[in-house]
Amino acid sequence: MSVFRPSDGTWHILNSGTNTYRVQSFGANGDKITPGDYDGDSRTDFAVFRPSSGVWWILRSSDNTFSTTQWGISTDKPVPADFDGDGRTDIAVYRNGTWYIVQSSNGNESYQQFGLSSDIPVAGVQ
Repeated sequence: MSVFRPSDGTWHILNSGTNTYRVQSFGANGDKITPGDYDGDSRTDFAVFRPSSGVWWILRSSDNTFSTTQWGISTDKPVPADFDGDGRTDIAVYRNGTWYIVQSSNGNESYQQFGLSSDIPVAGVQ
């Protein structure tokens, strides 16, 4: 279980297997949380989308390094999911009825019109 505290950019994690508690600083006030398995190690990585800059910040669990990716604008809705089926979370945003995706398998960018601008995007439902 975990919660993100936007006021100070911290994650509070309770490991259900070991009943241990830890705090991880990663993010800032105003960030949208976007956790997922971006590095394919079967563990959830800390990740946020910063609307003010359109930048994704990802802290990889496999080697404890972070990366940034410019993908989006301030009004986008982040919708990370494994769109290309490679076992890793892809960076994606929804804007005015269009899905913008960076595929983790090959770095290709794809765009798909699906939905209306007033719709709420839901990633990962098949």
